Amino acid sequence: MTKKYKFLFIKCITAAFILNGCSSSTKLVSEDKDPFEKMNRNVFQFNKYIDQNIISPISKTYIKKVPTKIRSGVSNHLEWIDTPNTIINSTLQTEMENTILASAKFLLNGLTLGFYDLDKGETVIKKRDFGSTLAKLNVSEGPFLMVPFLGPKTTRDLTGTILDKQNIATLSSNSIDDLNLAEIPINIIDKRSKMSKTIDNIYLSTDPYIKVRTFYLQNRRNEIYSKKYIENKNNNLDAEFEKLLD
Repeated sequence: MTKKYKFLFIKCITAAFILNGCSSSTKLVSEDKDPFEKMNRNVFQFNKYIDQNIISPISKTYIKKVPTKIRSGVSNHLEWIDTPNTIINSTLQTEMENTILASAKFLLNGLTLGFYDLDKGETVIKKRDFGSTLAKLNVSEGPFLMVPFLGPKTTRDLTGTILDKQNIATLSSNSIDDLNLAEIPINIIDKRSKMSKTIDNIYLSTDPYIKVRTFYLQNRRNEIYSKKYIENKNNNLDAEFEKLLD
């Protein structure tokens, strides 16, 4: 790793602890989960405008015009190209079985650049990122943030996202970096197409912002922590979510 990347790594880790210091809770799951709600709501409205007027129309055209098999191939490729993050973070979390399985599947599907899953879905891999690695290191999730273009995050997950992107940039060549940059809009459209009904239903709710926040935090915590932990620590969030579903 060059001095440039080492410096960036240290800076991001430092930022994680500084940002998490903004939270009034020292628990892994923040009780005060949205101290920046006013700002977050403004960003949410901005993201919603971009989504409804640009991303959603393109996504609907993508679904309508592009055959299902091709869309599936694109999704497989985007998942494959992100697999090194799972390999790195599984190793950091000492989940060696997941590291081995992810590495084997990545190498196998490299024969098709990930467009076709030669494993045919038989190998189950747990997706891991640096946000989950920070969680395993007992870094609290910090305040909830609505990030322009990226959407909902916690400060811990935002730091993890930055580090994951840097990991890929460090491991890849300039040509791969250019490919990754070109695939960003494709990735956005692909994800939007797969979550189309969910997002559209959220917009129809009484308070779309609260529903997005609750939906994100619930799903993210379920990815990282055990079910028992969630049941004990997240009862208030569950009740809030149930009200929105009524």
